[in-house]
Parts: sequence; structure tokens; C-alpha cells
Amino acid sequence: MAIYLLPCKCGSQFSIATFDAGKTLECADCGAETVVPNLREIRELPQAGESSNTKELAWDKHNGLLFAFGSILLALGVGLAGFHFYQASQLDLTDETNEQIIYGNIVIDQMDPLGAIKQWRLVRGMGLGEQQIATFQQNERRYKKLHLYAYIEIGVAALGLLLIAVASLARKQVHVPSQS
Repeated sequence: MAIYLLPCKCGSQFSIATFDAGKTLECADCGAETVVPNLREIRELPQAGESSNTKELAWDKHNGLLFAFGSILLALGVGLAGFHFYQASQLDLTDETNEQIIYGNIVIDQMDPLGAIKQWRLVRGMGLGEQQIATFQQNERRYKKLHLYAYIEIGVAALGLLLIAVASLARKQVHVPSQS
């Protein structure tokens, strides 16, 4: 934003901007009131040079790298956590084990004693086979594993956010050269 110099009757000058148009200012030296002109007249006034005291926050190489690394961690953490939460939500966690046992008991109860004995001999002769984990239990384990991964990734994203904050707060003030 351009700063303009408005002269007072006593010879001192006011620093004004375009948004000061129409305001009444009091001179600190003589106490006289001066009305700031309209926009067109303000733009005809001489511009004030940038003072050498102007400072601006700037990035140095280390802060830039820290910010970039934090941004990458944040993006990866959020993306992977979202992916793992989505995968976990797609798993079928319906427990059918109890329903299968109840159904098996009903079938056995409806068998005549000789049929039940024949079935038992058949199972005993062939063996029960390997005990297999129910699909529900496999899905439940996978669900917990995916959630663990997602929580770890949320932690990585939080670390990335912390690095971004540190890099932003550690910027240094530098002198800005005047622009002509």
C-alpha cells in the first residue's frame, strides 16, 4: 500500500494512505487541524520512501525444509489413515458362530439316535480336521490391525503439523529493501 506525505501549514508532514481520504488530522507539532484531500488529490502528493526499519518475516533454508518435511508427513499420515479407516469399514464383522452352533444343535436334535451315531463315527473316522478360525475372528483381528495402523498414521500427521507450526513460528525478521 502506498504511503503519501501530506504537508502541514507549519512545515511538518503527515504520512497518510488512500483510506485516510476525508479525515481530519491534528498536527503533533503545531496542533493545527488538517483535512486530508480526496483520493485524486492524495495520489498527486509525493510518496513517502520506505523506511529502513521495515521488517518482514522470511523463510530460511532450514525452516523451508522443516516446513516441507512436515507437509509431507501431514499429507501421508492423513491419506494413509483415511485409507486404513476405509478398509476397516469395509470388513464384515457379523458373528455367525453362535448361529451356526444353534443350527447344528437343531439338526442333531432332529436326528434319530442311529443316524447321530453313524454321523459321529463318520466324523471320528475322518477326524475333525484343522480347527479353522471363524471368518468373524479373522475380520475382527484385521479390523483391529487396520485401526492400529490408522492411529499410528494420525500420530505421524500430528507430528507433521507440529513441524509445520515450528517452521512457521521460527521464521526470522529481515530488513526489506525499499521498492522504487
